[in-house]
Amino acid sequence: MLTQKQIDECGQGLDQLKKPILPLVRLAQMLYLTGPYETFAPLLDELSEPVETGGVSYKRPGTLLRPYLDLLTIFERIKIPRSPARILLNEQLEPMNPLDALDSWVAQEVVNRELESINSQLCRPCNCTLCCVGPDDTLNQDFFEIPLQQEETSLFKLNRIDSPETRLTTSHSEPPLLRNKSPFYQKKTALYHWRSGWSLILPRHSHCPNLDPASGGCKIYPQRPDVCRRPQIFSYVLERQPNHDRDIEGKSLPAFVARKKLLAVWDCPYVQEFQEEIGRYAEQCELEPVFRKNKE
Repeated sequence: MLTQKQIDECGQGLDQLKKPILPLVRLAQMLYLTGPYETFAPLLDELSEPVETGGVSYKRPGTLLRPYLDLLTIFERIKIPRSPARILLNEQLEPMNPLDALDSWVAQEVVNRELESINSQLCRPCNCTLCCVGPDDTLNQDFFEIPLQQEETSLFKLNRIDSPETRLTTSHSEPPLLRNKSPFYQKKTALYHWRSGWSLILPRHSHCPNLDPASGGCKIYPQRPDVCRRPQIFSYVLERQPNHDRDIEGKSLPAFVARKKLLAVWDCPYVQEFQEEIGRYAEQCELEPVFRKNKE
């Protein structure tokens, strides 16, 4: 339970939850499709008057959309065709039509970017290290896993476990990967290169090496990994599905499947405190809110 002081300090994040940018993005996409615009930049220049969409009023919509212009330009593929960059499938695992595919990809990226700001605003007042520590004796898990991009591994001064054995398995495979005849999660905190990519493994009673135990803060906060920027509310418009990757025009294209969900981790104190606000945000973005417990 958050204190009233902590709730008050979450004000900026709550304001963003009440006015999601995605409905405004979709309005701009409709205007782009039905208007004489070849690109989005001239359209944003014209959006100077307040508009209302999805029951929310937006002042200076062009200004609000400007930070998302690089994502809006992805939608220009509708009028300016280019070679495909990825495989997008619907929930029946059938190829999406071009309009739905572009809308889904832009929605995923827009919500991701907005949630980075929202999560930061809500997380900071909680003084919580939930994402940064391994399991204690009250939990069933033997370890926690933090997925990383390859370039993010340099942020951690840890041993790297990268072998043919690790690349053929995952952290949750049974039987588990053995190191010196013991399960990997009984060893010290380390970076592992699995079949699905790199991750930081936090065994029991461990913590991220970049966590400052004295302050509870992150030593590399400005450079923190992507997964740490959206700690407990996740965009799940699309899910990466490597099993459906495909070669097209000599390129291996990554595959994604539509999920149309927003995931919120129930362990988090601000997710519990602001469940209704998160649910309304998801609905305004035309996503199904899913609350689930991560640590048991």
